[in-house]
Amino acid sequence: MPVTQLGRRERKKKAVRENITEQTLLLIARYGVEGITIDAICDCVDIAKKTFYNYYSSKHELMVDICQSELLQRTADLVAEAIAGDDDLAAQLDYILGFLAARNSTVSKLERELISYLVGSLSTNLSQGAGQIAFMNNCFYSLYSNSQSQLKAGLSPEFCAEMTVGMANAITLNWLHSDDYNTEERFAQLRSFIVNSMLA
Repeated sequence: MPVTQLGRRERKKKAVRENITEQTLLLIARYGVEGITIDAICDCVDIAKKTFYNYYSSKHELMVDICQSELLQRTADLVAEAIAGDDDLAAQLDYILGFLAARNSTVSKLERELISYLVGSLSTNLSQGAGQIAFMNNCFYSLYSNSQSQLKAGLSPEFCAEMTVGMANAITLNWLHSDDYNTEERFAQLRSFIVNSMLA
């Protein structure tokens, strides 16, 4: 098969996948995750249900893909920006945790729905949840391993990453369940705790 035809087919598949994601995000913003169906997505994208299943085996698989690109990848980019912006680990933590605190304070309905789905899926599907946690741990591992000399003696980048991800997830979970929860204060306390207990 000629390369040009394969390229055209791949471009078309990419466009359909992007359209599915885009229309799903619009539907979530309007109806919430629980209020959307595969039928509604197919109607908006103008594809047959069979075509949808060529891309995703379920609504859950689509949601995991969206959360991966919209939330998890953003965290990886955030950590990379912090590392590129400053050599001081405390300043990098200020940047990352400050962003997360501000995000939770000004989050849109759509982003809150995605965060809620991502956190909820951590426990409903153990293998996918483990993959998401591993992704987050790897993001923060890159932060701490890049500045390992700034950690207290005896603390590994792996341990610091796992503790940071666990505590940040706990803050996010509490925020999802309580409108009165002060995430800015909690993230500030988390930053102080990490600096005092993990940094040399």
